[in-house]
Amino acid sequence: MSKTKKHPEIDFQLVQIEQAGFGLNIPEGFKAAQGFQFRIALESFINSEKKRLIVTNRIDIRDGSDAPILGHLIAKYHFELIGIEHIKQNKKGKHLIPDELQFFVNTIALSTTRGLMFAQFKGTALQGAILPVIDPANFSVNEAEE
Repeated sequence: MSKTKKHPEIDFQLVQIEQAGFGLNIPEGFKAAQGFQFRIALESFINSEKKRLIVTNRIDIRDGSDAPILGHLIAKYHFELIGIEHIKQNKKGKHLIPDELQFFVNTIALSTTRGLMFAQFKGTALQGAILPVIDPANFSVNEAEE
């Protein structure tokens, strides 16, 4: 279990990694002319009933900004939450994920997705499409849909 410094009453643990999608759309004879471009989307969802925080990470890979998507990978990371009752809710009842917790789970999701991408794209034209190191704080949100 891991605890956050600002919210020691909340523990979290990665309990499941799920590859929810993968696809390649590489044209015949494709050669990467320049570096790859990545569109990264992270979404957080709290399932109160199961006491889980689920982070979904979708990566789309292109050869240029206007080029079609060459490949994508979608992964879901399930974190068990101990102390979920200490996570505040807004007026609509949606959990307000503490920034520090969001930062930690985003870091884990991005790093693990990098490894999944490397394994999936090995031996393909996207073998060199290695997800760069990204600041997980760029994806912080503190309201999670239920």
